[in-house]
Amino acid sequence: MEKILVIEDNKDYQFLIQSSLGSDYRVICADTGKSGVDLAREHKPDLILLDISLGEVDGFEVCHLLKGQKETANTPIIFLSSRNDAHSKVMGFDLGADDYIEKPFDAEELKARIKVRIREKHARAEAVSTFEIHGLRVDFLGHRVFIEEKEVAFSALEFKLLSYFVRNPDRVLSRERILNSVWGVDTFVTDRVVDSHIRSIRKKLGQYKDHIESIYGEGYRFNPVPVSAANAPKKSEAA
Repeated sequence: MEKILVIEDNKDYQFLIQSSLGSDYRVICADTGKSGVDLAREHKPDLILLDISLGEVDGFEVCHLLKGQKETANTPIIFLSSRNDAHSKVMGFDLGADDYIEKPFDAEELKARIKVRIREKHARAEAVSTFEIHGLRVDFLGHRVFIEEKEVAFSALEFKLLSYFVRNPDRVLSRERILNSVWGVDTFVTDRVVDSHIRSIRKKLGQYKDHIESIYGEGYRFNPVPVSAANAPKKSEAA
């Protein structure tokens, strides 16, 4: 049975979540952010439901810690919070969360979103672990990007966005589709945020920025062999 870790300090919500999910998943509960991180390392859950207001170590810090360690970097995280302000949601997604659900929640919607995120996790695990072309290498399992064998730092959201492009080569992706796939369904983020993050990614890619092409009036496309790369001299020729 798949495991769900619930990091929530409210006993009533712990009980409600266990009642909603207990027949389909093994539910493990943590009362604090610190114990949640420890339990995540110990049990390696298939998904984590995370509250924001947890006291000394809040949900944002917990998310940052979990996404920063190898054991839980690929574990889907859904924020389950009573906060409905845009700032909290943006911060959650920027830290690498996969979804954000407001309290009070609908049990059926919660189960549906959990199912989708776990299915996405399994699909990623079954896919290739590394993408490499020319001097660009994306390590999906390690959440690392290398250019000419030198690691370049990407935020959790930037890596998620780059991975989405890499896994969908030669497909024109509209901003709406990118928002739904990377930020989540019913997102409040605007097209300008997508453009801003793509500009940041292109800057970090340096000479490989042309892999991400702008398609006027349509969106973006990841071209595995852009014109600049196709015409670039091979290492043996450049030596």
